[in-house]
Amino acid sequence: LLFFNCKTTVTKIQNLNPEIIATLNAVVTNKNIPGITFSIIRKNGQIENYAAGFSDVEKKFKLNKDHTFFSGSIGKTYAAALTMQLIDKKQIQLSDVFINYFPDHEWLAQVPNINDITIGMLLQHTSGLPRYVLKPEIWKQIDEDPNKTWTYKDRLSVIFNDKAVHEAGKSWSYSDTNYILLGMLIEKITQNDYYDLADYQLLKPYNLNQTYPSLKRNISNLAVGYSKMPVAFLVPEKTVEGGSYFFNPQLEWTGGGMASSTKDLAKWAKLYYTGKPFSAEALAMITTENSKGHHIMETNSYGMGSFIYETKHGMAFGHSGFMPGFNSLFIYYPDLDIAAAIQINCDYAGDVLNMNELMDDLISKAIQN
Repeated sequence: LLFFNCKTTVTKIQNLNPEIIATLNAVVTNKNIPGITFSIIRKNGQIENYAAGFSDVEKKFKLNKDHTFFSGSIGKTYAAALTMQLIDKKQIQLSDVFINYFPDHEWLAQVPNINDITIGMLLQHTSGLPRYVLKPEIWKQIDEDPNKTWTYKDRLSVIFNDKAVHEAGKSWSYSDTNYILLGMLIEKITQNDYYDLADYQLLKPYNLNQTYPSLKRNISNLAVGYSKMPVAFLVPEKTVEGGSYFFNPQLEWTGGGMASSTKDLAKWAKLYYTGKPFSAEALAMITTENSKGHHIMETNSYGMGSFIYETKHGMAFGHSGFMPGFNSLFIYYPDLDIAAAIQINCDYAGDVLNMNELMDDLISKAIQN
């Protein structure tokens, strides 16, 4: 594959849709959220970038199109893309058992289902692995040492000897842990650091210049995030102070692990869902519902590294993202050949609005003009 020859051409335009502007302003006001950004790439490559509300409510700093947000689990799509490249190059296969690549990691024997988990199961969320990020021990460690740099074992040790959610391959259960194992595999096969590889194979070739590895607490142009997470998670109401996140986001790694402007996120949606970084066969695997992934969340299904949405604009592909202080959604509508992204600088957006429905509404307004 010639990864450097496949770029998305995006033409910037100045004329913005007043109905979209009004909708975003109304969402900020009526839903009492700090701010929201929205970017859309039309079929002809034109991109429109919108922002409403504030980056910092207390200081009245307005949100703008260049602000960066942690995009949460949308970051799994970069890990999925790199995994698909390895499959395309026949360096790994979906049916390969993960543990066979790590004969020297004896501690992995304590991970539930580990002897039966395949690479395909990790991509599909059918492994039965518990979610390490929901363990209280993780959040206690964050509170005690916000600068902690996390190893493979640090993350996985909190699920050692836990009961599996279900037998490997027998059901579907979303778990960030799956993608931590994929990150380990990517580094093992390539003998490269994951973020170096992502930069070389994805970010630089496709000019994703406002997408940053979540490797430090200070991320370029980071919006202030606001949180209403339960007290048990020990998360401050304001998750960014003086440009610094309240803990080292390196914890998230291949379970998310990227921060991005919304316009870059829309660009990545277009690239990912038109198969630019990998083969047509890989794209088909990403966007085809897996055998256990039918309607796992209402009408949402799951393929490999992607949700499959039933929308008013036809079938669509995308992923949502959550980090303390932030909510994100990116999506591609193949019937319209439109890619779009929404980011909100609070983590309680899902409690006050349906981001998928808001996205559909914004797309409706976009295609009427």
